[in-house]
Amino acid sequence: FIIIIICFSCNKDKYVKTYTIPKLQPIIETVALTAHDNKKPFSWTTPDNWIVGGNSSMRLASFNVSYDGGIADVSITNFSGDGGGLKANVNRWRKQLGLQPQSEEMINKSMLIKTSKLGEYKLIKIQNDSNQESAFLCSIIEIKNSTIFIKMKASLEGINQLENEFIKFCSSFK
Repeated sequence: FIIIIICFSCNKDKYVKTYTIPKLQPIIETVALTAHDNKKPFSWTTPDNWIVGGNSSMRLASFNVSYDGGIADVSITNFSGDGGGLKANVNRWRKQLGLQPQSEEMINKSMLIKTSKLGEYKLIKIQNDSNQESAFLCSIIEIKNSTIFIKMKASLEGINQLENEFIKFCSSFK
């Protein structure tokens, strides 16, 4: 195996081949994306201290956000229609934190309504008091024919520290 690598590593003059990889481009602070129906584009303004996170086939964008106790993960997804509905999504997130499902009535009582340039959005904080290492801050923005989900995952301390910054980010959607 090593002989094969050595043979293919050299050119006909017996010199070692070298390669150059282009440098990554700097992060762009405002990202514009098009909704699934291509008729309703939307964009947001990314805070200066947010770092672009890893790619995923499900996510439109990912960010890493530092706080005193660690790094929060922010994901943005967009699904057609209602994306499965409020109750199903909130209860799926609750299950991820080891919590029991809630009725839609209880979910509606616990969420706040905020405003972005796309219109009103729902803001939901989900925490398990017996495990403060993981909590979610989620917003749901319904637009024409699709729903945008923005979710921040961090410790409860991180969620509390970053809540105002998260709300400002969600409110920047236009």
